Amino acid sequence: MKKLAIAGTVALLSITTSLSAFAFDQQNAERIKTLVDTGMQYYWSGGDVKKAEAEIFKGITLHGRYDVVEQSFAEASKLAPERLDFRFAVASSQILQKNVDGARATYEDILAKDQTSFEAQAWLEALARVGNDETGAALAHQGLSGLDRERAEAYRQRFVRAEQIMAEKPNTEVPAVPGKVMIVALGYALAKDGTAEKPLLDRLDVALKAAQANPTARVMVTGGQPQAGVTEGDVMMKWLVEHGVDRDRILIEDKSKDTVGNVLNVANLLKRHTADSVILVTSSSHMRRARTVLEDALKQYGISANVLPVVALDAPSVEEAAKVSPDERLVIYRDLMRVSGAWAYPGLQQ
Repeated sequence: MKKLAIAGTVALLSITTSLSAFAFDQQNAERIKTLVDTGMQYYWSGGDVKKAEAEIFKGITLHGRYDVVEQSFAEASKLAPERLDFRFAVASSQILQKNVDGARATYEDILAKDQTSFEAQAWLEALARVGNDETGAALAHQGLSGLDRERAEAYRQRFVRAEQIMAEKPNTEVPAVPGKVMIVALGYALAKDGTAEKPLLDRLDVALKAAQANPTARVMVTGGQPQAGVTEGDVMMKWLVEHGVDRDRILIEDKSKDTVGNVLNVANLLKRHTADSVILVTSSSHMRRARTVLEDALKQYGISANVLPVVALDAPSVEEAAKVSPDERLVIYRDLMRVSGAWAYPGLQQ
């Protein structure tokens, strides 16, 4: 009887321990879900930073919406250190805050945990190029080639093309192009009342001139961030029709929320609505990034259309518009990496 009592006590302790572990795991899972949901909420639409500080991150001082995003995934990573997707999300949040050194350290930490992480190594090469660190880029590329020579070469070509585009002088002249032409006009955030702001009106004016110079071309308007019940694509289409462009010439891409979404959706549409040339219209401050990622997306989709950039000048002069700031270089490489398939927030946002 004594042996049975001892065995029963051991069994009870085992069950109690198992239940406690289960409860702890459940608590962790719920906390992780809260953190991930909070991170993506602040990524997309922001929120009350002080409220997040008081309710979710007690004892941690936060400085802005992307700081909330970073802290959310950093806390999730502590709870699930085996989840490297959370570490990638931390690095992406640091890049959004222009914390290049922090992002580099995070990618190095990922590589310390997984020496075969191609994306972390590719990001180290990209960040070296952002900083014009030729030695660092060469060393990072050597490490990348050691993981996958063919993919490493594809990234080298991406980076070289990005630098070529950044070196080009902005073009303000609208071309008349032979063959099958698609004019792609990129959207710009609407005002709260759903009306077009000046940068979007400037882009539309250039798109209209391109449509007039190429009367058989179709026009694709892009942008899916709604305000007051309408999207950028809706507003752009109506403006062009009001200014004499036949509605049947216009395609609307109104599902994307940012530049990366724009170009991926444009590339997908161009698989069906083929073109020999794409006249790309956006602001001069946006063109280098937009063209870099669009060309890469088209290449991935096997589309050989020639991309012809025409800018709506949003700088005092073409000479000023030609200057590429360190911040712009970072954003260009950030979006190029995203388009290449290196998700910003793995499984959540490309």
